[in-house]
Amino acid sequence: MDLKQRIAEQRPRENSGSRSSNRFDYQKDWAIVKLLELHKTGQDYLLVMDYYDDIIVLDSEVDPKKMEFFQIKTSGTNWTLPKLLKRNKGERGPLPSIIGKMYGCKLQFPEHTLSINFVSNTYLKVDLKDKKSSSLTKKEMPFADICDKKLSQIIHQIKEEHSLTEDPEFIELTFYKVSDININDREPYVRGKLSDFLEELNPQGTFKPSLAYKSLFDEVKRKNNYEGYIGDFDELSKQKGISRREFSSIINNFIDKDNKVDRMWSLAENRFNAEGVALMEVVELKEAWDTYKIEKMDLTNHYLQDVRKTVGKLMMPYREDKSLTLLYKEIVQPACLAFILSSTDDLYNEHYIKAIILMEYFRI
Repeated sequence: MDLKQRIAEQRPRENSGSRSSNRFDYQKDWAIVKLLELHKTGQDYLLVMDYYDDIIVLDSEVDPKKMEFFQIKTSGTNWTLPKLLKRNKGERGPLPSIIGKMYGCKLQFPEHTLSINFVSNTYLKVDLKDKKSSSLTKKEMPFADICDKKLSQIIHQIKEEHSLTEDPEFIELTFYKVSDININDREPYVRGKLSDFLEELNPQGTFKPSLAYKSLFDEVKRKNNYEGYIGDFDELSKQKGISRREFSSIINNFIDKDNKVDRMWSLAENRFNAEGVALMEVVELKEAWDTYKIEKMDLTNHYLQDVRKTVGKLMMPYREDKSLTLLYKEIVQPACLAFILSSTDDLYNEHYIKAIILMEYFRI
């Protein structure tokens, strides 16, 4: 069956994840780091949050064939097999264990599951086939490395929980992974990763990792916490997922590979000087320009983003009118006046509005 159709037909086994995950930001930070990792591969992807599992990664946003499941849990101590196999009491009998839930994902997508992963900030303490090795040194460990006795316990419990008559296809697909994100300083770590990523994209660029992190975290949180009805794959992608295309769009707000912002200011300044615009006016416009070029990166500033969209629409006829030759007198000044007359808010001063007008005119 086509994976998109399968997703449309398969409902998540539980719908409490979004509400409970509001108390935990660790998996949101892990999702950001995972997005950076996926993006660097150059391949297509769709990362989906809190649907079927904490995180799922599909190999395409258009025509997915394979998916990976990631269960993300923090702990103050190392994990043990009894913890992963523990079944708490429920109103209608024992609840699924962590491992039972993990295999449940595979049952829903038997032909499309590429891997099943348990991710934590601490290690898994378990006996291995190789008695000379310690699981407490393995940051990425396939379940196939676990000793046969413990594997038998896992297989037995999965069969019991899911009423299986044959051994499940689970061990070869399942991995335990220790995240480098420390629960006590997760935000500085992720900001650092993001800063390195932006610098790789544009070594000469000027950007604020804190703004990039804030915007990304806000978008991840919004998608993670969405609890509306998901009717099909496209709705899932839109409401709960971030694709390569969408991630690129977000990141492009924070980089200027061709230094277009600085080049456009030089062009504008030359035009202003040729028109005889007063020196102090040009100085104040430059100050507003430098402030806005940083603040416009904050995608969580919804008021500013709305103003930006409004100004963008306002500038369309100015861009199309080829008879306008004076940048300041025929474009910036009249557009600023038109905006002020149409706006009931005055959070930004005149020079700041003119800076927005300039950037929208140049389509920056």
